[in-house]
Amino acid sequence: MRDLVPAAYAAALAATLIASPALAASVQSATAQGQVAAVIVEPIMAVALNDLDFGSLTSSSTTSGSITVDSLGVATYSGGAAPACAGGGACAGIAPARFLVSGEASRSYMVSAPTQIVASGTLIAGGGSARDLSIDELSVHLDSHAGSITSIGQLDEKGEDRIAIGGRLTVPAGTAPAHYRATLTIMVTYS
Repeated sequence: MRDLVPAAYAAALAATLIASPALAASVQSATAQGQVAAVIVEPIMAVALNDLDFGSLTSSSTTSGSITVDSLGVATYSGGAAPACAGGGACAGIAPARFLVSGEASRSYMVSAPTQIVASGTLIAGGGSARDLSIDELSVHLDSHAGSITSIGQLDEKGEDRIAIGGRLTVPAGTAPAHYRATLTIMVTYS
């Protein structure tokens, strides 16, 4: 009888080992499927049409001043800054910056512009560098939101919108005659 217990135990152990793979095969599993989607749209682009131009002006030797150009091209002078041409004239050259935005029709977009830029100058008499001038109070006006200042635009049914940007140029007292240039960079993205 002593021999029967180990044999019975061995048989039970063997039966358990043989049944184990069957237990592993009966583990529940499931599968699921999801979807993947993408929409390809026309890329958004901006093209410069016109530069922000403060025109020709004079500077007082004793009083600082400024010129502000709005989105319609209207100039306002203050302090020691004054127009160089009577009544604005052809020599003034005053204009806001203008950009054409194009992309997917009827989509909204966001425009980002700097809050301030620096114009560097070249002296008219003798060349050389003039002192830098500050351009600030840059204001963005979108044709799609006429009459309001906003950074969100809407492309029309042709996929276009226009941006006008005005700003203020500060002219310190005694600024020497010079030609000034600056780069105005905007960024447009779909929103």
